[in-house]
Amino acid sequence: MIIIRQDELEKIREISNIGLGHAATSLSRLLNMPCKMTVPAVASTGFDEIVALAGGPEKEVAAISLKMEGAFRGTMLFIFPATHVSSIVWQLTGASTEFMEGIGYSALCEFGNIIMGAYVATFADVTQLHVRSSIPDVVIDMAGAAITSSLLPLSLYGEEAILIQTDFNDWAEDKPERFQAQFYLIPEPDSIDVLRTALQGMPS
Repeated sequence: MIIIRQDELEKIREISNIGLGHAATSLSRLLNMPCKMTVPAVASTGFDEIVALAGGPEKEVAAISLKMEGAFRGTMLFIFPATHVSSIVWQLTGASTEFMEGIGYSALCEFGNIIMGAYVATFADVTQLHVRSSIPDVVIDMAGAAITSSLLPLSLYGEEAILIQTDFNDWAEDKPERFQAQFYLIPEPDSIDVLRTALQGMPS
C-alpha cells in the first residue's frame, strides 16, 4: 500500500506543476501555438477508482504509459478522452489519420514522450535522483479494457497510485477547449522509501 502524507503530496504537486509546465512550453514551441497545463489536485487513489475517474468502463480513452527506471522505479500512466486524439495527431503531423495507422500511433507516442519525458526529467532534477524513462506505449480503447490491461502487471505491487489531476487545452483549430486528464505515478514497493526520502530533502 502507498501511504503518502499530505505534505508529501504537496511536494509531488509542486514537482508536477514544474514538470508539466516544461512539457507545455515544449509543446507550444513544437506546435507554434499556446499550450497550458495546470495541476489542480494530487491525491492517493485506488486502482478500482481509476476507471471511474476516466469516465467509466465504457468511455473511450487514450492511455499512454512508460516505465521510470534507475534510482527510482515505477510506472507513469497518462489517461485522457479519446475524442481529443484526432486534434492532437493533426496538430503534430498535419495529417488526418486513423490512430491505428502508423503515423497516428507514432504521433501519440511522441506526444506522450514530450509530456511524460518532461515530467520525468523534472522529477529527477528536483529529487536529485538518477531516473530515466522508457519508450511510451499507447492504447486506445474503452476505459475498462485500456486501463485494466495497463494496470494488471502493476497489481503485483499493490493497488494504489498517486493521482496527478491535470487540466490542459485541446488544439482543435475551430473550437479549442480545456479538458481534464489524469496522470498516475505508481512506485514499485522498493522505491516508496526512496521517494519519501527524496521528498523530505526538498525545501518545505
